[in-house]
Formats: sequence, C-alpha cells, structure tokens
Amino acid sequence: MKEKFVNHGTFVIEKTYPTSRELVYNAMADAEAKARWFTKPEVFEFRVGGREFSSGEAPGGGLFTFDAIYQDIVPLERIVYTYAMDFNGVRFSVSITTIELTDTDGGTKLTFTEQGTFFDGLDAMENREHGSRELLELLGKSLVQTEGSLAAKDNFDLVANDLEFAHTRLYDSPREEVYRAWAQPELLTRWWGPNGFTSTFHEFDFREGGFWRFTFHGPDGKEYPNENKFIEIEAGKRIVLEHQGAPEFRLTATFTDEGARTRVTFRQQFKDENLFEQVKSYCPDSNEQNLDRLQAVLGGQHV
Repeated sequence: MKEKFVNHGTFVIEKTYPTSRELVYNAMADAEAKARWFTKPEVFEFRVGGREFSSGEAPGGGLFTFDAIYQDIVPLERIVYTYAMDFNGVRFSVSITTIELTDTDGGTKLTFTEQGTFFDGLDAMENREHGSRELLELLGKSLVQTEGSLAAKDNFDLVANDLEFAHTRLYDSPREEVYRAWAQPELLTRWWGPNGFTSTFHEFDFREGGFWRFTFHGPDGKEYPNENKFIEIEAGKRIVLEHQGAPEFRLTATFTDEGARTRVTFRQQFKDENLFEQVKSYCPDSNEQNLDRLQAVLGGQHV
C-alpha cells in the first residue's frame, strides 16, 4: 500500500500592473474577464459564500478540476477563497488564497498569498507557485489588451487614482433592483444629486454613446445644466459615463452581489489637478449624500 502523507507550504507573489485597481479587480470579479487569462469558469458566483468551478484536460490526458468557495470579498481591495484541486477524481491539494490590491505610482500592486496542503506527493508548493506566476503573467497580458480596447473605444485620459473620489456602499436590495434605480430615469430623477437638489431630465438615452441631459435645481434657486455621455454599460454590473464640458470627470459605478445584498462602488475621476483641488472640499460629501438618497429610494421613501 502506498504511503499517505501531507506537505504544507506558503508562498507570496507580488506583481505591479500599470493599470487601474478597478481594471485589475474586474479581471477577477467578472466571469468573461477572468476567462481571458484563467480557465473559463463553468460556475461563477462572485459573492461571499459563492462557488467557482472549472475543469480542463491535462496535456497528457486526464481531467483537472478547480473547485473554490469565496470566503471574503472587499471590493477593489481583497479577495479570499479556498479551493480544492482534483485529477481524475482524486484530490491532491486544498488551499486558501488571498489576493490584495493596493495603489502604487502609475498602477496597481497585487499581492498573491497561497497557503496550501498537498497530498501524497501528487503536487508540491514549488509547482503551484510556478503555475501561479504564469497565471499572473497571463493576467498582465490580458489587462494590456483590455486597456487597449478601452483606449480605442474612447480617448478619455484616465488619470492616476490620486485625482479621484472613491465610495462604496452596501445596500439591502438585490442587484437587479439597485441597477434599475440607475438605469430607469423615473427612478434616477428621484435620488440623483446631493441633498436639497431636484432635477428635470431632458434626454436620457441609456446606451453606449447615448447622452443624458438634465438640469439641476439647487436649493438656492439656481439652475445647473448638465450633460453626460454613456461610455460603457454592462447590464446589471457596470455603468461608465463622462461629464461633458466643465468640470470634466468620469463616473464609474459597479454593482456586485454580496449574498442577498448589493455592493455599489462609485468612482469619480478627474483629468485636471487644479479642478480636483477646487472640488475636493465638497464633492466627497455630495457623493455620499447622493448614495444616501439612493438608499432612501430603495427603501421606499420619498426624497
């Protein structure tokens, strides 16, 4: 009878990608984006407690399977999952992986930590680390291709993350309901804007390349015309728009499941440093008020 034994190992890989943290995070949080550098998932439930499953044929024959459960997700910051690897139905490892994302000069630093248990000599930490490094190289190539596609799609010059405001909010509503509050003008007009503001929509062409034109009515009686262009729309997951004219900025809203609740990540990016300095005394508070008003509308309140 073949001897049974267990080996344990831990390794850490640090990679820096010359792109935004949001793009790196999305490459792991979205099934289609992940399929560009990882095995295409057959099951992909990106939420705490959700499962990811994929399988693939080994070069010499036989079937590998990857079966993971997400244990912790902090949007744009941290992903933790446990996973088991089998070959032809025989389990040869169980691991816990932590992926951390932080901003660095001109890009995003990814720290990949894996703690593994390897059974009966069927795999080893050195092999797993080598394979993980190759996957992270493929991730980097995928990010370059994705950025190139976005650059070809529009010419907005994305700035470093120090010229942006980022907010996140967890809502006690399903993702479809939260997304609908952004996508349907009769709902959006009820909450869009800081406290005391109302709006009149003149045009709402909700498609990529479409325009959203409206007028804010301030509590001081002044009127503020606004015009936005929808740059990217991924139904139920992501909305990107650009404010036309002064002040120039880009808004990106992403929607992710966390159990029965929905995490909204709201990012406002500016091109001009001087403008950013002018608005940073009040813009973050206004954005938070905006997200508060969304909460009220989702809760059935009149705002």
